[in-house]
Amino acid sequence: MMLKFARVLCVGCFLLGTFQLKAQTPSDQIPAKDMIRLRDVTAEAIRTPNYSVDIQSQSVTRDGIRRWLRIQAVYDTSQDWTDEITFTFYVVLKGKAKDLPEGAPELNMFTGTVTVVNVPKSRQAVTAMYLDTFTLARYGEVSNAAVVININGELAAGLAEPSSSAQSQWWTKMTANQTQLLNISETPYAYVEIDKQFSIQK
Repeated sequence: MMLKFARVLCVGCFLLGTFQLKAQTPSDQIPAKDMIRLRDVTAEAIRTPNYSVDIQSQSVTRDGIRRWLRIQAVYDTSQDWTDEITFTFYVVLKGKAKDLPEGAPELNMFTGTVTVVNVPKSRQAVTAMYLDTFTLARYGEVSNAAVVININGELAAGLAEPSSSAQSQWWTKMTANQTQLLNISETPYAYVEIDKQFSIQK
């Protein structure tokens, strides 16, 4: 299960006139949209890492057979340093009635926000959020996904898939499930290539 969008959209195209960026920043401040280039977004099921640890002389092993949902943004930044970048992810899963809670709709949206700080000038940087393995198993396959990015409180970029759904801004019209997306530090992936991860603002 994978939803991948390799389409680069300018903010104006993505927002299609609904989100209006207003030039209210000082003339010497670089607009947020010029500080980041959103390359693509992927939403896919990935397996839990294989690992083995010893706890009080007892060995604990995980075989990596369970699946988590990872939704991630790939992007470039133009400044030597960016103080903070906030990502809000949205993903819709299409489930089967026999698995869903009684009365739940077929389509359910999950969302989460993460802010990374002290971001150096980067090419193809990655920021991701995750949905836990049991919620993914119950609520089904990916139907739609989107990400909206803010820098210093200013709208900077966004991307939605299917691209034709961007104009409807479906993420503003659906009620999010109470189960939220998790940042990487709350998952088994926290120590995978940890030196490549940006610090997360708590």
